[in-house]
Amino acid sequence: MARTSYGRLPADQWTEDEWAGEDPYPAGSGGTDAYAPEPYGTEDPGPRADQQPQRRRSEAHPWSKRVDRWMDQDFKFGGSRVKRKTIGLLLCGIPGVLPVFFMLPSVITLNVNTISGSGDDTLGEGALMCLFLCLLVTPMVTITGMRWFVPLRKWFGIMTAVAGIQDGIGAGITDKFAGGFFGNLTGHVFELMGFLMLMLLIPLLLLSNSFSQKKLGRFWKPIQRLTYVIWGILGLHLMLLEGFGFQSGTNGSGNPGDGDPIFHSRLYQYLGCSLFLLLFRLPPVKRWITAREQEGRQWMVWAAVVPVFALFVFAFTFVVNEEIFKGLDSFHELPSAE
Repeated sequence: MARTSYGRLPADQWTEDEWAGEDPYPAGSGGTDAYAPEPYGTEDPGPRADQQPQRRRSEAHPWSKRVDRWMDQDFKFGGSRVKRKTIGLLLCGIPGVLPVFFMLPSVITLNVNTISGSGDDTLGEGALMCLFLCLLVTPMVTITGMRWFVPLRKWFGIMTAVAGIQDGIGAGITDKFAGGFFGNLTGHVFELMGFLMLMLLIPLLLLSNSFSQKKLGRFWKPIQRLTYVIWGILGLHLMLLEGFGFQSGTNGSGNPGDGDPIFHSRLYQYLGCSLFLLLFRLPPVKRWITAREQEGRQWMVWAAVVPVFALFVFAFTFVVNEEIFKGLDSFHELPSAE
């Protein structure tokens, strides 16, 4: 498949491989420069008199390339030389293993009581967390210009599938709808939405590798965009599961005693996080960001980003809190009454 640099396309034509593998344009390769010079003989003769000079994108993020280059350097660790990027990716990727780690004791002991009591919450919230982290990578590249963390997109995509598949298996075993395993997965409309997500996650997981990308060629990228379909179905799933976020008896994730039934509702967590994730991947917004950077008015970009990103952080904090709260209960095999 032909290599196409993000750097040589205008912002509205950037494409995203949400579960893409290693960054094909590492730090120092010029991949983050959206206005790199063309080969000799094809240079632009320069702006006309009625045009303002265009800033190169790297000039809007002078520190981003320095960070990428710094992360690409080696340092000594235990007698060996390791790239800073490798250590950074390992540390940033830790949240992806939390859902599986928290459920490990109950899976080993086959503790059905824990799996049915808090396993759905631990794995469901964990899949939600990993999906948001997967989707976060592209907007952060757009805003900061840095690319060293791009491999996290693939990692969190894989862990979204792992946690989601485990959640589906647990629901199929422990739920009480008629029809056995598949009846438990489709016995209610919100369960059916979860089953549809599960059926989409499986091929994404199986095809999230370089071999599949090479064999599928141009068809691989449209398949990976099923991530957006899963994102949309997830909203419907949570809406049906939690009654638009308003507590009804013991339904939903914000039971009485929680103290905050709104943002402890996964639907509102989803909405609060999705606003930022959606807004800064829209082509018109990318064009606006590029235009402001060309004009040297990067401050306008940050002024627009900070309030929406603050909402993302606020909502995502509840996601992490819920995952740790329910996850620790699952790890100790003491299903929470919350």
